[in-house]
Amino acid sequence: MEVQKKKKRIVSSSAAVISIALHVVLIFTIGGVAALKYYKKKGAGFQVEEQKPKLERRKLEMPVKTQPFIEQMSKPKARTTSRITANSPQMVNIPEQGEYVKMAPMPTFKGGYTNFVQMDRTMEFNSKYRDVNFGVSSVDFFGTRGKAEKVVIVVDTSKGMLYDERGGLESYAMVHEDLREVIGNMRSATLFNVVLFDEDDVALFSPNLTPATPVTKTNVVEWVAGVNTNLSLVGLPEAAANYTPQKAYDIPMANNDITGWLKGFQAAVEMKPEIIFVLSSDWGTVTSAEYGVSYYLKTDLFKEYQKKRLDYFLADEEFKESWEAYLAEYDETRVIAFKMLELENQARLEAEMQPKVVRDWDEILINNQVELPIPPMAEDQTAVGMTPSETRYTLDEVLQSFFVIVMDNYRQRGFPQINFVMLQGQGGASDSAVQAAMMTSDVKFQNLTKMVDGRFRYLKGMPSINNLLDQTIDDVLDAIQADAEEEL
Repeated sequence: MEVQKKKKRIVSSSAAVISIALHVVLIFTIGGVAALKYYKKKGAGFQVEEQKPKLERRKLEMPVKTQPFIEQMSKPKARTTSRITANSPQMVNIPEQGEYVKMAPMPTFKGGYTNFVQMDRTMEFNSKYRDVNFGVSSVDFFGTRGKAEKVVIVVDTSKGMLYDERGGLESYAMVHEDLREVIGNMRSATLFNVVLFDEDDVALFSPNLTPATPVTKTNVVEWVAGVNTNLSLVGLPEAAANYTPQKAYDIPMANNDITGWLKGFQAAVEMKPEIIFVLSSDWGTVTSAEYGVSYYLKTDLFKEYQKKRLDYFLADEEFKESWEAYLAEYDETRVIAFKMLELENQARLEAEMQPKVVRDWDEILINNQVELPIPPMAEDQTAVGMTPSETRYTLDEVLQSFFVIVMDNYRQRGFPQINFVMLQGQGGASDSAVQAAMMTSDVKFQNLTKMVDGRFRYLKGMPSINNLLDQTIDDVLDAIQADAEEEL
């Protein structure tokens, strides 16, 4: 019995083992079939699904137009504020010198050159570019306000600042007063400099930016105080000129033609300040006293033009007579102008008024409505070999020179804040439709200020000074005749 029971258990155990084995085989078989079907359906390896291409925005192909540069500049919205506020410079990436021209033509930059001057100015100079952060000062130069550690003020000292229509010496006294206040309020750690210019002469108080220590402030104020306080010595003394450009720039203007405010500005830019203030009276080297139209002269080409014109007139007998008659009238008018100025200043001296300041002898004639002699003109200007327009720089060429000088000096340091102030006598006209059409000094400065996202304002000086004498050519000729009789 015992043996039979044992056999039954073994048989039962064997049956269970066999059953389990069969189930295992069955499961693997079914799984293998399923796996086989799966791998047949989807082969082993990576399958790259084809993606639908994203639609890209089409780039507009802008044709290159040959337009005057001034028409292509961006015009930010006008800001009407009682005071002008200057922010710290904008960080920009500026290419190396020589690269500008390869972006031909230059006016095709987005908005002109203003892509180098970001309008939002959200990025400011930080400690990486500053020598000492605690030297930041608030500067208020005739209402143009700014906050910076490095400041340069460029001031016009030429005769044009002392003209009757700008209020004369009394107006320039305002410049001295404001400079004293601006410099006096600077923190001692602020780095600053003052640049004075008088046509081709430029003087720097210091070769580099200097801390505004009490001693330095006193020395700067005394240095500036000696300029244009006495009409017997008008303008910047020649011995004071001490600026030499650091390099020759790849620009349309010749180095010897960069004068006036542009040369003073260049000296300021080479010191790489954060904010630059420029006070000036005129835009270029040649300015019409009657209309205010101002431009820069190509001095070498102008000399060449004068020689060609003279050769042209002397080569023809008929033209030679006209030319000689013009020269005789020119010399006579010049003598009249000097006598007219002498009589005017005598009358002013007796009235205890300041004398009249003129840059060119013909200005007194214009003030007294005396017509100037008109030089003979060739019917065909090409016959002369050169036209008068070829002797002056276009506005495009001046603007290109301005921006290249700035970009070459700042590169990745950040674009400086640039503000312009123009001296004007009380009651003077500004920004009229006539001026805008003629591109006067005012209009050119205003347009440039918009391009650099800076600020422009007028410095309202003292009231304009009127001539005491209303002189005619006949009156002056009688005075000249009387002087000649006295000498005999």
